[in-house]
Amino acid sequence: MRKLRQASTSRRDLRVYGMLLVGAMFVYAGLTLDPASNCDASGRQCAPWLVPVAFVMGFVFAGTALAMLVHVRRWGSRLDLEARTLWWWDDEIAPGEHAIALDRIARIRVRRADESDDRILLYDHDDAPLRFPSERGVPYDAIEWARDLAGHCPHIRVDMEGT
Repeated sequence: MRKLRQASTSRRDLRVYGMLLVGAMFVYAGLTLDPASNCDASGRQCAPWLVPVAFVMGFVFAGTALAMLVHVRRWGSRLDLEARTLWWWDDEIAPGEHAIALDRIARIRVRRADESDDRILLYDHDDAPLRFPSERGVPYDAIEWARDLAGHCPHIRVDMEGT
């Protein structure tokens, strides 16, 4: 079985740096392009409004990425088999570490829309949902993670949707 631990921060996420780069390129384009140059040779098809839109989009992307780098959002989870606890943290949802007793988890539902968009939903014995950051809380493939967790705790049932 794989190691059931995952921890990351926004400073280690390449998507944040990609968003910063794309945003910076759009800001640069918005500042350096002349809106009048955004016309064809005949002057009939003109969209000078695209240049300020590109600038605003770039400003939003770059600003969001910078905020994520300054704020240093962290997320992850770990399984403590000795304490029979699943620990998770995601600063976007709630600051600090949160614990779910493994004995409280009765069912894991894995919803797969496509390969990159898995949702892990945890339920207790009364079929009430348990709070867990499904997108960023698992260290590897959601289906394998759910099966590995159920392997450690045979009382947990795993349901698959969309697979």
